[in-house]
Amino acid sequence: MTLSTVGSTTHYRISYDTSLSSADGLQRAQALMNVCEADYQIMSDWFGGIALPYPLPIEVNIVPGGYAGAGWGPPISLRPGNGSGLDVVRYLLVAEVVEMLMLAQNKGWFASDGSNEGSAGEGLSRVLSAEFLRRTGLGFNEPGFDTARFWLNSDRLDYVNTIDEHDHAPDEKSGCATLFINYLSYQLGYDIKRIIAAAAPTLTGVFRNLTGRNDDPFPAFKAQLDAHFPRTNPDGSVRDWTLPGPNPDNPYPLDFYEGAVPMSIRIYWRMNPGRNVVNLNWGALSADSVVAVSASEYVTGGQKLADNSAQRFVGAASITVDNVTPHGPPFDPNHGVTFVVTVGWGSPLNICTDVSLIQNQPQQVIYIGSQTESGSLATRDLAMEGASADGTSGDPRTSSLGPVTWHTATVSSDGELTEQSSSSAPAVRTEIEAH
Repeated sequence: MTLSTVGSTTHYRISYDTSLSSADGLQRAQALMNVCEADYQIMSDWFGGIALPYPLPIEVNIVPGGYAGAGWGPPISLRPGNGSGLDVVRYLLVAEVVEMLMLAQNKGWFASDGSNEGSAGEGLSRVLSAEFLRRTGLGFNEPGFDTARFWLNSDRLDYVNTIDEHDHAPDEKSGCATLFINYLSYQLGYDIKRIIAAAAPTLTGVFRNLTGRNDDPFPAFKAQLDAHFPRTNPDGSVRDWTLPGPNPDNPYPLDFYEGAVPMSIRIYWRMNPGRNVVNLNWGALSADSVVAVSASEYVTGGQKLADNSAQRFVGAASITVDNVTPHGPPFDPNHGVTFVVTVGWGSPLNICTDVSLIQNQPQQVIYIGSQTESGSLATRDLAMEGASADGTSGDPRTSSLGPVTWHTATVSSDGELTEQSSSSAPAVRTEIEAH
């Protein structure tokens, strides 16, 4: 094998095997040079900015072979296969580098002896690689790299409480880990950065670090998958599964009620002057729902309509609705919508809001602007953490625009509504393969 170096970046020195064609060698290496540092910043953010455990730049070699695999010692060896696109090369590099960052983190994702990532770390590697594709608009997973099917089509043993720290093959152990990490994120709603930071020697430990609970998460995790993807057919014959959807490693969220559309809920509030941040927890909504909200004043104590609705009217006050933001897993464990009602009046008013689910998801998604993250981010923990929307410390109930009133309502499964208001590292050998 003869390597030719294309160049170096802050973190990588990229070379290719000269036996490869120009398209598979030189051109892919040059293309990788252009994006590898931006890709690294995504991984660095996931792991809180920790440094790689090896001298920089890391050697990255694109080598010949069939589709597709990678390994690292270091150096990192990428084998995307002849004719594979740059997305495969980037995916393989991310899969290997996140394992180096697990080793540098040294909190449980990697084997205690530093030899390899084990079944839990292999699961995290595959989840993060798929998450990278989703974040960068490259897809949801690469063909042949799914592992969930290995566990679903096995005896479905408990590899959540028991981790094989020396098994990092694509098998039922890593398949269970991949499913469970996606369960933590897309079913329970924990951000992937928090999952990484909650590292522990077992996946049960990760769950407990995240939730503060001491119960065993495996039975509920397994029961839900058994209900949706039974191991046997009604006649008792064994059934094999490949999960539907764009990512065959991620079936979540499950048990999500997709309500008939359109459908609406009318809520009557007492709102203060200025900015009123309203949160409605409603199981029919998801983070991808298309939702409309309207608001007006209403009459109290007067004659009501047949459905017990009070009469709405146009008063002298200006009532506006903005920032309508549906929520749900993977970003929030609660299904619903948050929005802002601004009351342009000098005293509290009676406000009626109509919240309408128009579609469960948009019929088409088009980006005219950038997909790059920018601006402020208000997390679902904002009020609890006492941080402002721009990430600075302070009281979230006040802003430069004046006092903010927070309102919360929850629609139960039987349709009842409740309301709350309030003002040099060890030697390593590890690899990823498509199967």
